[in-house]
Amino acid sequence: MNSLFKQSLCVIAFSSLFVGALSCSSDSGQESSTEASILPGALSRIGDADTLTLEGEIVNFQYELRLEDCFNEYRLIDEETGDISDLTTIVDCRRPHDAEIYKEVVHPATAEEPYPGKTELERWSAIKCYEAFKDFVGTDYELSALEIGYIPPVQEDWEIGLYRIITCYVYVPESQLSGSMQGSKI
Repeated sequence: MNSLFKQSLCVIAFSSLFVGALSCSSDSGQESSTEASILPGALSRIGDADTLTLEGEIVNFQYELRLEDCFNEYRLIDEETGDISDLTTIVDCRRPHDAEIYKEVVHPATAEEPYPGKTELERWSAIKCYEAFKDFVGTDYELSALEIGYIPPVQEDWEIGLYRIITCYVYVPESQLSGSMQGSKI
């Protein structure tokens, strides 16, 4: 996929569909049920401005994504110049979406400490996101159909002290999610 999906663990053990129900209430006060599920087959999210329909609110920076946000990713290609732009949109978790943010962790380094390096930051991010997975999904990562992704701070933002939060998200490659994955046991 694109930039946000670059950082991920690469193990899928078992696949299960349509497991776990989550409750939500509508504006009318009546209870309705939204089942958490995996929707096989990714939608085409590559195109030009004339052919690609974006769903949700566009975020300007990946750091705008927050805990419990669900999001989609798009790749826009300018046919005249060949320029590529990656876009991320926040969408309602009840709608089909590419991923869901489930944990934010602040790196413990002090402001005076130098950037630890991409490899070390990715290692630390993978560990922290793995540790938080079971509490969010309700099952062990190794038994889940979900993958773990993370968004670590980039070196430039780290060095100016702007951003030291690691954002963890769940997704399924080449598929979309429907409903929140919190407690889904998928």
